[in-house]
Amino acid sequence: MKKLFLLLVVALVSTLSVTAQEDWKHEIGISYGPGAFTDLSSSYVGGATLGKQTSYVGAIGAEYFYRPKSPLGVGLVATFGTCKWSDSGNVRSSYISILPALKYNWLNREHYSMYSKLALGVIIGVNHGGEKGTTSAAFGWQASVVGAEFGGAFRGFIELGVGEQGLLVAGVKYKF
Repeated sequence: MKKLFLLLVVALVSTLSVTAQEDWKHEIGISYGPGAFTDLSSSYVGGATLGKQTSYVGAIGAEYFYRPKSPLGVGLVATFGTCKWSDSGNVRSSYISILPALKYNWLNREHYSMYSKLALGVIIGVNHGGEKGTTSAAFGWQASVVGAEFGGAFRGFIELGVGEQGLLVAGVKYKF
């Protein structure tokens, strides 16, 4: 118990002494995340039950953030993915999500940082196959509880979260 308490104290002190050592205002990134909420759901847009899911690509994403004041960033996250179901005549569904987002860097160092991110927006889904295609929209979101990035202006990153970008998101970004 004492070790856990000591670890929590060290973590708290390190976050209190955080100073942003970067002068970037913009960041752009691309990512991939398996386990996107839309991929894992068999009835995602419009409440249609499509049967047994046989494959999914995962979420391919792009994002942009502007940091008007350290440590808060505002931006936009967009993802694309596709799923296939065998029990419904090989119906394939594609989706695009557009999610305005907030990002809070709670640990900033010269070559690494840690952050949390919340994004809320819309999913536009298109079902292909069967007798006719359908298009519908639904509420979409991403909550990344913890993210870490490493490097200089070009950085690799990894996030643990849930939503339209996936459960474990990884990618690269450029800060300028």
